[in-house]
Amino acid sequence: MNIQFNDKEKKIISYIEEITGVTPSIVKQQESEKKPTAESYYVKEILLFSSSYHFFQLEEEGRLSFLLNEYGAPYGRKIPPRITHVETKEECLNLLTKQSFDLVILFDRLNPIESDVLAKQIKTITTIPIVLLGNNVAELTKIQEKNIDNVFTKIVTWNGDGKIIPAIIQIIEDSVNIQKDPFLAANGRFVLLIEDSIQYYSSYLLLIYDEIHEFLQSILSDSLSEEQRTLRLSTRPVLLHAQDFYNAENLFRTHKNRIICIITDNNLGQGPTRTPHAGEELATLIHREMPNIPILIQSSDPCSGDVCGRTRIRFVSKKEVTLALIIKDFINECLGPREIILKGQNQKDIFRIRNISDLENAVLSIEDSNLLRVQEEHGFSTWLRIRGEFNLADKFHKAESELNKADELRKKLIDILEENKYSQTQALVTPFDRTSLSSHLKITRIGKGSLGGKARGLSFLAKLLSKYITEDMFQTLRITIPRTLVISTDIFDIFLKQNSLPSEDLFQLADERIALKFMSGSLPATVLGDLRTFIHNTRKPLVVRSSGVLEDSLLQSFAGIYDSILLPNESWETDFRFQDVCNAVKYVYASTFFEKARTYIKSTPKNIGDEKMAVIIQEVVGQKHETFFYPAISGVAKSYNYYPSSGCKQEDGIVYLALGLGKAIVDGGSTFGFCPENPAIPLFGTPKDFMRYAQRRFYALNLKSVYRIVERNEETSYSILGVEDAQRHGILEKIASTYLRQDDSLYPGIYEGGSLVIDFGPITQYDAVPLAKALKLLLRISEITLGYPVEIEFAVNLSLTDSEKSELVILQIRSMLPPGKTSDIDIGEFDEKTDVCYSKNALGNGIFDTIQDIVFVKSAFTMSNSVDVVGQLRSLNLKLMEEKRPYLLVGPGRWGSADHWLGIPVIWSDIAGVKVIIETPFKERAIDPSQGSHFFHDLISSQVGYIITKEGEGNIKIEWLESLPVVEDMPDVKHVRLQDPLEVRIDGKQGKAVIRLRKSNK
Repeated sequence: MNIQFNDKEKKIISYIEEITGVTPSIVKQQESEKKPTAESYYVKEILLFSSSYHFFQLEEEGRLSFLLNEYGAPYGRKIPPRITHVETKEECLNLLTKQSFDLVILFDRLNPIESDVLAKQIKTITTIPIVLLGNNVAELTKIQEKNIDNVFTKIVTWNGDGKIIPAIIQIIEDSVNIQKDPFLAANGRFVLLIEDSIQYYSSYLLLIYDEIHEFLQSILSDSLSEEQRTLRLSTRPVLLHAQDFYNAENLFRTHKNRIICIITDNNLGQGPTRTPHAGEELATLIHREMPNIPILIQSSDPCSGDVCGRTRIRFVSKKEVTLALIIKDFINECLGPREIILKGQNQKDIFRIRNISDLENAVLSIEDSNLLRVQEEHGFSTWLRIRGEFNLADKFHKAESELNKADELRKKLIDILEENKYSQTQALVTPFDRTSLSSHLKITRIGKGSLGGKARGLSFLAKLLSKYITEDMFQTLRITIPRTLVISTDIFDIFLKQNSLPSEDLFQLADERIALKFMSGSLPATVLGDLRTFIHNTRKPLVVRSSGVLEDSLLQSFAGIYDSILLPNESWETDFRFQDVCNAVKYVYASTFFEKARTYIKSTPKNIGDEKMAVIIQEVVGQKHETFFYPAISGVAKSYNYYPSSGCKQEDGIVYLALGLGKAIVDGGSTFGFCPENPAIPLFGTPKDFMRYAQRRFYALNLKSVYRIVERNEETSYSILGVEDAQRHGILEKIASTYLRQDDSLYPGIYEGGSLVIDFGPITQYDAVPLAKALKLLLRISEITLGYPVEIEFAVNLSLTDSEKSELVILQIRSMLPPGKTSDIDIGEFDEKTDVCYSKNALGNGIFDTIQDIVFVKSAFTMSNSVDVVGQLRSLNLKLMEEKRPYLLVGPGRWGSADHWLGIPVIWSDIAGVKVIIETPFKERAIDPSQGSHFFHDLISSQVGYIITKEGEGNIKIEWLESLPVVEDMPDVKHVRLQDPLEVRIDGKQGKAVIRLRKSNK
């Protein structure tokens, strides 16, 4: 098969094969999944030439309009064909010259000679098919004998049944589609009818199409996507009709691998060309080559016992009273089972399988004896194949062929169905359905508005996983997304309108008062019903998060600006849990108008009115341990590393891991970092160097906590546990190493006589879980698809037994702006006279030449005061933003760290007006730079320069700062102002920076 991929897909496929050695999902789908290659042809305009009475017969007695709708619908026809009626030859020919038609039907208006003449006249105007329909079989037979040059595509008799018109339309459409669509020709299931008697084949057309119609209705009754429906239609039963031995043999040779049955007359031909026993001869030929094709020979004369006595060949006399019923039963049997009926020992029906949902229930609950009986007949795989479920059928057939024990077979079939259901639904954002309890629907929505930034990112990830990642890609690791419910932005608009929000005084209120106003409002009634159903069906802890339309956009991030609520969801009382979720949704709505959101938006080109809030309700990733809930690992992976260490390049990316919930990473606490390209290379120097900063405590959700939403006291949901707690819970085996003092070494795993260190050594050193490979793959796929570096938040549940897979759950994806791909910045050489700062470790790219204001933390500052400094910085930031004065911020340690002993714990809105930040070393100890997820993403997306002046890699003239004119002096912070702007140059490609004085400032 010649498969075409675009350049992005080729690159992704190459990376997947390089990293995993597994054929990507997209290739497997295109190689094994059968997909239609052309749009179906439909007869849209029909010119009917008949008397008024005959037209009345068709339209009234034949219920023509109803039948055209009824019989066209299963084939995907949305609009029935339009019939234009004419009564004279002149009208007929004149209309054909003026209008475009797809089919002409001449109905019993003329004698044989006149019909033939008119048909030939029509052929001089158009090449469209012409069908002759009549009451007099003898007259029609005469015309058939003279139809040497095939001016009539088909000659059919009218038996008073209006279904003949849909049958004519269908056989014309099928003949065109078989030629037009190679997919249908290769994958359709063909019924070959060989009959030259107009009377009989006209009757057989109705019988066969009736059965096909009912069959299609049964296999299309499931809730199918448009793609699935199209696939089933393109593998449907198709009728082929031949009237002589020669054409029948040609059709057999062309389609023999797809023919499901044959009905043939024994005597073919008319008059002197009549060939007795032609049907037997043809059956013998076909049976010799394809002995499994069922053949029904029907004739007025007896059939030779040598032929009709063979297996799969039957005979029926045309004089048989029940001929029509026999034909219908034969076709019905050959089309295959529309349902599987399983019977108990008393022969009563115990299970009827009509759809995939029934199949799941049957596999789970039928007795071993019934399961093995279906297996012996390949009943499940046959039933799936006739429904167009080819991939599923192949997997079932393999299991039916290889497994003979009921328990093993049942488990395998359940696994196949689980995987199939997940692969079909994980990429879809489907409307929330109160009647569906399926856990396979990963993302559902309430409302019809926008999903917002975070939910869009999650949907994007789901599509990537569905397209490229297969279940067998990593033997011990499954990649997935959490079950998510999105309340779209239109519900936010409805909530504001029906509760008269925001009121005029809202922006003068404190955040707590704003929250109370929103909490007293009511959510729309339909949302309440959906939320109650959702809560009733889940007992896992939940996180209620914002997903604003401005959040996590490509060039302007709002990450961390709005509030998220973590709910234990532990109570047995559904009403209590339901009320918690409703309050959390309203609180997230309220956070749109909180001070930090309003302040942040002022620093962007946006307005508070531009924001529309969707809300994500997501099951928290983790496992229950005693009264706590947390994942073994939380992490952030970035495809571009702004602080590369030796052995790693910026393009190799960086991954930060932490034990427990991801709050430690997002807030910039103690984490473990590694390069996904070279995970075994330590980034921290000696074991002693790392042990000083290794994680000793971690965050877990306290399932007994009560979240006090209005007090904004998120900490009540968290518990801080020690490493010894995790060891007691039995999850450190794959994430801890043991430090042995006697040889100053770290050994991956847990051993006696040493100290436990959370360094994820078994994973990074020995690949105990292929996390590095999986993240490397996801980063590359995402970056290629988006065209920008990306940041992915994730969590990992580690398997507790060898038979289970660990689970990598992707929580969120954001775009990162590439550091200076647009221009080269020449920073020149460092000049002691004019340069006040120099660094070999800088983030960002460009020339910043509008900064006159500098805010710096005084040199006498101690980390014990770091929390107090935040308020001072916030106050200065607000003043400078109101004056629209960008500023340079200088201070020690990690900016944005939640651990106030490692740095100043600002959030982005506290310093949103800053243009360049300088991180200075702290006098008490050297603190390794770290990137708290939200803080650094905001910094990058806001295009703020970040300069590090670590000893040996940079310097800033503190004395010069102290000497500048003071605007405002606070206990720990000083605001100074220059006469002329500074010139800040950052070379993002080299990671270097310099700050120079203008002449008047020297």
